[in-house]
Amino acid sequence: MSSLTGRTIAVTGASGFIGGRVVERLVLGTDAHVRPVVRGFGRVARLSVLPQERMAFRGADLLDVESLRAAFEGCDTVVHCGFGSAGDEAARWAATVDGTANVLAAAKAAGVRRVVHLSTIDVYDTTSAPEVTEATAYRAEDASDREYEQQKLAAEKAVIAAHGDGIETVVLQPGVVYGPWGGQWTGAQLDRPAGDFAVLPGRDGGVCNAVYVDDVVDAVLLAAASERAAGERFLIGNEEEVDWGRFFDAFRDMRRLDGQPGGAGGEVPDWELELYRCPARARFDKARDLLGFRAAVDFAEGIALTARWAQWAGRVPATEQQVGAH
Repeated sequence: MSSLTGRTIAVTGASGFIGGRVVERLVLGTDAHVRPVVRGFGRVARLSVLPQERMAFRGADLLDVESLRAAFEGCDTVVHCGFGSAGDEAARWAATVDGTANVLAAAKAAGVRRVVHLSTIDVYDTTSAPEVTEATAYRAEDASDREYEQQKLAAEKAVIAAHGDGIETVVLQPGVVYGPWGGQWTGAQLDRPAGDFAVLPGRDGGVCNAVYVDDVVDAVLLAAASERAAGERFLIGNEEEVDWGRFFDAFRDMRRLDGQPGGAGGEVPDWELELYRCPARARFDKARDLLGFRAAVDFAEGIALTARWAQWAGRVPATEQQVGAH
């Protein structure tokens, strides 16, 4: 990414799943100056193996505009990956929604040119159409619901509204992001009760819209560099169609679960099972045409890479080869 040479790029949420990978790829694959922004340094061990001379860590809180402004000073780009992933509903809402507003205000005050915001496909209403594009209607706002989808919807709308007010914004809307160090769609599936997998889809289910983390980071780097991306939002994913059955079968294989789906099992809530019946397939034409984005990692390769990481991290049973080596 020679177009990022000489740029100074801050990354919020740098200790998290996608943010951490953005930092790794910027450090190892570009000549940009990288500024990981974290609330505390207790979760940045993953980044400690990178060339430290290529990074300048900054401590900042999403709820403290002044700390963010100081962290962004001298940057031309901010990649905003931070969101509320801990605490109660009110704390998560504050970190995601108020935190995004603070990032925008701080970036403008610091003279940042562009903010690339990580949103989600979940901002759309996927219940009434077989396809999802950037022209699909947003899900309805619900003042009584302050959970993840509503948080990300409110945050995205703030980012879109901020474009052109002394700053450029780009919104990326990935689907089901999985891969090493992943949270909801990797770590949580490695840790959930084994009995759940007798209830979760197998060889069936709706469309998963799975995308490997490195493909999402490719889109981030393109969005940071592309002049044509300014003011736009892009669905990000893989054109390979993967259903939820195949997705969960991959984790059954990783965990070596003997039980087959469809029998008695765990207590998976109805709202979650309903999600796995959704037939809506995302289209990525806009990202292809404006960003030049195409996902490069197919599901088989992405799951193989994820399984290797899970074995290295001790998150799944060791293979027979590994057992014999000890």
